[in-house]
Amino acid sequence: MEPFRPAPIEPYRVLVHNYPSHDPESNRFAQAYEYETNSRKRNALIFVGGLGDGPHGIPYVKKIADAIVGESDYAVYEPRLSSAFSAWGYGSLYNDVKEISALVKYLRTETFKMDRIVLMGHSTGCQDCMYYATHGDEMGLEKVDGFILQGPVSDREAILAVFEEESPGKGQARMELSVKVAKKMISEGTAHGCMPREWLPKEFWASPVSAYRWSSLASFGGDDDYFSSDLPDEKLAEIWGKVSKPTLILPSENDEHVPEWIDVVDMLDKWKSFCKEEVISSLSGLIPEADHRVEHGPAGEPADLAQGWLCDRVHAFLKQLERHWQEEAMDAATESQ
Repeated sequence: MEPFRPAPIEPYRVLVHNYPSHDPESNRFAQAYEYETNSRKRNALIFVGGLGDGPHGIPYVKKIADAIVGESDYAVYEPRLSSAFSAWGYGSLYNDVKEISALVKYLRTETFKMDRIVLMGHSTGCQDCMYYATHGDEMGLEKVDGFILQGPVSDREAILAVFEEESPGKGQARMELSVKVAKKMISEGTAHGCMPREWLPKEFWASPVSAYRWSSLASFGGDDDYFSSDLPDEKLAEIWGKVSKPTLILPSENDEHVPEWIDVVDMLDKWKSFCKEEVISSLSGLIPEADHRVEHGPAGEPADLAQGWLCDRVHAFLKQLERHWQEEAMDAATESQ
């Protein structure tokens, strides 16, 4: 029997929200979980995790909620997406953002009348944020007012590293073959068919993965390919030029899913160079001594300091947004005179 592992945080209460699904033909309701607050808030921070994550799976989210509950007018929500936990392999960014938009719409109703809504993603949840930012208008998604990206990494480059670890010197060839199999299945009309195990790294055997999702994650220029270090400048300009809302980017300094040859600070500066002025917050930067999930420090110890730093940055960004919106309102009032 394995030794008992204590939970990273004590039990806590949440408020469960049931709201209409994004699918108008469905009679089912979606669910989101609101962290307990001391009063009704007028703004919302919606958090979305990465592959294999789901509500309450990232410990620092509760700490963010605790940090801002008494200091700001924000409540924190986590939706239960259909791609949560082991269902990520049959999900898509397109479907994720439709489901997130349904929650935004619910929070904008007369019941809540949320003034401002900020979307925060961790890991592949950052890709949801980017998809929302770059496809929101054409898809008719509900408007959000800002984005926070924690731990944005290239799934494609991370997958290549896993292949290479399993088969030293043969990782690139194995990955190219797996993508070829996925694209062949897609061309044959079985995009939603399950990828055969033998074409995937063992690390990905625990959950079924569709040919479409594998191609999206592992292909150059796939739907999930936002943060790879080898994307050409014209592609980066296309992506980041569409981001128009204030955005905070917080990669982890010791992210185990970022290959050693990648200079994350240099990449962050490059992304910023393709954005409109002042879109990327001046508060953006590496989370000191943090792993991917901001869960452990360099020696495996709890990442209390890194989580505290992250909470402070998120809180500071929300205050920065308030000042930004106040300035916009003053400028609009001056122009109307």
